Formats: sequence, C-alpha cells, structure tokens
Amino acid sequence: MIKKIKRDICIIKYRSLPLSEYEKETDSDVYHSPDIQSVYWLKLESDSSKNLTKQFLKLINGLGIEDLIILGEINKPWISKLTSTRKDYKPLIKTLEYFKSKKLTTKFNGGLQIDVQELKSFFPHFYMITRCDGGFFDFHIIDKNQNIIFYLHYSGEIKIMPLNKKFDVKVLKEIKNTDFIDSMRANSNRL
Repeated sequence: MIKKIKRDICIIKYRSLPLSEYEKETDSDVYHSPDIQSVYWLKLESDSSKNLTKQFLKLINGLGIEDLIILGEINKPWISKLTSTRKDYKPLIKTLEYFKSKKLTTKFNGGLQIDVQELKSFFPHFYMITRCDGGFFDFHIIDKNQNIIFYLHYSGEIKIMPLNKKFDVKVLKEIKNTDFIDSMRANSNRL
C-alpha cells in the first residue's frame, strides 16, 4: 500500500528527515539535518535494478522495517513538468505511468508511506526516476519509527544513516546478509 502524506504533516511527524529551503533574504540555503550515528555507502558489485531492489528489500526485512516514509528535502513536486512530458526513454515512460497510477503528479510535493509489500514494485520506479531526472536528487527514505535514513544515489549506491547506536549495530549485522559491499566513499564509515 502507498499512502500519500501532505508535506507539512510529513515534516511534523517525521522530524528526523533532512530538509532544506532557499532563503531569499540571505541568498542561501537553510538546512536541517538530523543527528546521525554513522554514514555507510553501499553498492553492488554489478549494477542491476532487479538485484538492487532484491538486496534493498532483503536489508529492510532483516532490519524488521514494515513501513517506509519518503520525502524530498526541497519543497518541489515529485514529478517535474519537464520529466512528465518526456517520451524519449521507454523505461522512464513506464515509470511515469506507474507514478500516475499512484496519483503522483506534477502537483504532489508531499511524502509517501510505503509498506514493504508495495516496495518491491515501487523501488525499481523510484530508482529509474532517480537515474533519469537530475532534479530528483534529494529524496530521503526513513523508517516509520525514525531509526534509520536511506538515500538512493542515481548510480545505484545507497547511503545509510542510522540515527541511534542500536540500529547502527543492527545495520552492520544485516548488511552481511546481503550482496552489498562498501563503496569506499570518502567521509563515510567502513563496514
């Protein structure tokens, strides 16, 4: 099941989500970032959206997560007007049709609550739009209990940010049960 959440409600309920907003008076961006325990960047040895979905689901299930919340850091629609009119890439067209079927249009800027069963069909489309739309770079995923934040990079790498020590230990244990490896990015913790 996918449940749409108004942006303001999502921000109030899930205060651990990263946010940013442009402030015209100072001509700068204002950021809100939660306190995180660690930062891990994971990748798969071979790039495959099917395997990425499978391994991400394996990790989510291993962590005992049932529902995820997704929200863009910046207040903008999920689907940009430019992306909504693209007809040049069949996988993106299929993704746009999927999002349209879920009523995610060029007007929706809120959050989504997604249960693990729906994640299997949602995640490949989320990855596709992340890869194809340069403006879709700031969406974060948090578990409903606000223990961990995920970020999917267009390269297929996943950034994991546990928000407490208990989940940090749990993440390190569960990663070993997947095909993910350390992507060896600078300024991140090693597995």
